[in-house]
Amino acid sequence: MFDAILFLRIFFSVLAGMAILLYGVRSMTEAIGQSDNRYLRQCLLHISRFPAIAYLISLIMTACMQSSSAMSSLLIDLVSADLLPFSTAIVMMLGANVGSTLAVQLISFHITDYALTLVGLFALLALMTARTRWRRVGQIVFPCGLMLLGLFTLSQASELLASSAWAVAALQTVATTPLLLLLLGTALAMMLNSSTATIGFVLALASRHTLPLVPALAAVLGANIGTTLPALLAAVSRNAALGQRLAFAHTGTKCLGACLLFLLLHPLATLLAICWPNPTMQVGMAHLGFNVLLTCCCVPLAGPLTGLLTYLVPSGENVSVYQISESASYSCSSPVSDG
Repeated sequence: MFDAILFLRIFFSVLAGMAILLYGVRSMTEAIGQSDNRYLRQCLLHISRFPAIAYLISLIMTACMQSSSAMSSLLIDLVSADLLPFSTAIVMMLGANVGSTLAVQLISFHITDYALTLVGLFALLALMTARTRWRRVGQIVFPCGLMLLGLFTLSQASELLASSAWAVAALQTVATTPLLLLLLGTALAMMLNSSTATIGFVLALASRHTLPLVPALAAVLGANIGTTLPALLAAVSRNAALGQRLAFAHTGTKCLGACLLFLLLHPLATLLAICWPNPTMQVGMAHLGFNVLLTCCCVPLAGPLTGLLTYLVPSGENVSVYQISESASYSCSSPVSDG
């Protein structure tokens, strides 16, 4: 029997959890981005000659910002301005994909169980450092607490869903069509411009056994696709062919990997169930493994991908990778403007 009051509680709990989580992610990105972009760009330009270091730096930066969209937008800007070699940008984009999985791993290790305590401690730290030279630390740490609080609120909403017979029946009906879950995950991640929020909600449902493992994995694959689409649309609207190539590489590799794993959902679910009995760990490790697998497959192919995308997305100007590297070297020796 449909319960209108329970439905409203679930709706507003999900809405509040999503809002707090997204606000925490945006605040984290803005706090880190308040530093002068010239120094950030110069750092990226200096490490562009060392792909392995560039990969690690991109992973760490994205793990701190918890926004692969922000990192991909920065990389597209640098590539569009001919300041970063295209093959290195692909490697850094793959590092950003892995870095964005950190929040999901925190959920799988049940860090959100202490969300209220942590957000209080982080708020106290932010207040104590507000008028000191350490204020930036507080500005960065407090959004971490908000993200945990948002994930905790989503977990509470999933408990309400699990207690509702009509909600469980509706989810079980949808769960019989994994393709529909993949499309829903893609749409939700694109609408929210955050795979973290989407996968966080899926994890909360999986942890309460409200959503079975196979459809949960399908939604995770969809979220990985959806988070790349805003950057792709932004790049297509510009005239810079290099930026478009990077956006196509980002979305194309995600789509290809997701399609291949979608065909193997049931064997993958069986393997995850053998390795980790906890549903939360299963979904979290699948998300991490998907992005690590993309790295292992695509990094050795960065050169061929560059040639393929150069053929598919030709530019009006004949710009070579050597010229781009020379431009990067020149920019490192002179001030880089933010415009």
